[in-house]
Amino acid sequence: MQFIKYWSILLFGLGLVVFITVYNPVNASSQPLVPTNQQNDVVIEKIPSLELVNLGEVFSYSITIKNNGTTAVSPSMTDEIPEELILLPDTVSATIGTVSVDEQTISWQGDIEAGKDVEIMYDTVASSVGTADVEISNVASLKFGDSNIQSVATVTTQDGYYGVMWLFLSPFVKGITWALIFIDSMLQKTGISYTFGFAIILFTVTIRGVTFPLNMQQIKSSKAMQELQPQLKALQEKYKDNREELASAQMTLYREAGVNPLGGCLPMLIQMPIWISLYWALVQLSLEGALTEGFFWIPSLGGPVAYQEASLGWLYPFPPSIGWGPALSYIVLPVLLVVSQLYMQQMMTPPSTDPQQAQMQSMMKFMPLMFGYFALIVPAGLTLYWFTNNLLMVAQQYFTKTHLETAPANGKNLSKPITEYEENNSSPSANTKTKEGRKNKNAKKKSKRKR
Repeated sequence: MQFIKYWSILLFGLGLVVFITVYNPVNASSQPLVPTNQQNDVVIEKIPSLELVNLGEVFSYSITIKNNGTTAVSPSMTDEIPEELILLPDTVSATIGTVSVDEQTISWQGDIEAGKDVEIMYDTVASSVGTADVEISNVASLKFGDSNIQSVATVTTQDGYYGVMWLFLSPFVKGITWALIFIDSMLQKTGISYTFGFAIILFTVTIRGVTFPLNMQQIKSSKAMQELQPQLKALQEKYKDNREELASAQMTLYREAGVNPLGGCLPMLIQMPIWISLYWALVQLSLEGALTEGFFWIPSLGGPVAYQEASLGWLYPFPPSIGWGPALSYIVLPVLLVVSQLYMQQMMTPPSTDPQQAQMQSMMKFMPLMFGYFALIVPAGLTLYWFTNNLLMVAQQYFTKTHLETAPANGKNLSKPITEYEENNSSPSANTKTKEGRKNKNAKKKSKRKR
């Protein structure tokens, strides 16, 4: 027992010596433990401007490399942007050294004197078609000599909120964005040029095809109202001193002819969410750099407006800041848009004998000029959509007028004399007089037969 006791004490002491020898921090390593973003007095630190980022929102990264040593160093840095984020190449800059961009990768190299630092900055966009509640880690790697250190910055995505309307339109915006990206990717496989421009055109054709019944109703309603103008003018002359009787007679005329005076407005109201959503989608895609490619003579579908600047600063004051050549290239499409808008408005606006409607139509003549102004302060991709949409509307209008006949719902002739509509006036006094007159005529006929 005494022998076992001594051996136990000896083994315990030997184990304690081994533990201290192996796990002593001083003896375990000849260098102190340091963070992964610091080595040999060189520190790299990466910080995002936001930690919680809305999908489609622009935010920035700042990378600082410090040399706390006593000698100069010549490091190189690589920063690969995750696919959930979209790098904005034009925003990349560095205080010293040289920086380059290759798609989603930023490379920097330079000399940092002792006690000095360098700052590398750039902007990114959280993809608008990404997923919310996702943590995105962005890693910057720095190499110098045999050392390699890293700095990790993490952000979390979320669905943005831009008002009550955004809650309704956001699914449309995401759907349109997905559709444009999908069509563009399919066209790229064919090897053709200007894929995104053709993607916008194909999308416009698809939208016009889907909304064809609504557009047909709008065209038919416009033509029917045009055919009713002689009857409306006669009613206005007859009831020019009595607005209530005029309104009642007009509603009777519309009802007898099977025409809805609001039939031309309803299709436009239904399509408004699509137009607004497409505008937001194209602006967002332009912001994310998807519209950088040109389209025939257009230098870039995302131009000519600068980043988040809806103004004419690229064109005026003269000479244009982008140069006369690119400026004239961008002006061509807005001019074509104004011409097509004027022609389309003249084709689809029926002549009116109502002074109020005539005044409204005169004011509407300024709309093409407004569209032309908007085309100069939005991405060229959106102007391409507007112009393509106008061409399709003109073609559809011509097809309808040439090959289809506008017939009223109840089969009555819209060109019949106004006297037939006066008999159906919805005014109670007019209806009473008509019935009494018919009774008196029938009574006189009966009395003559008896005689």
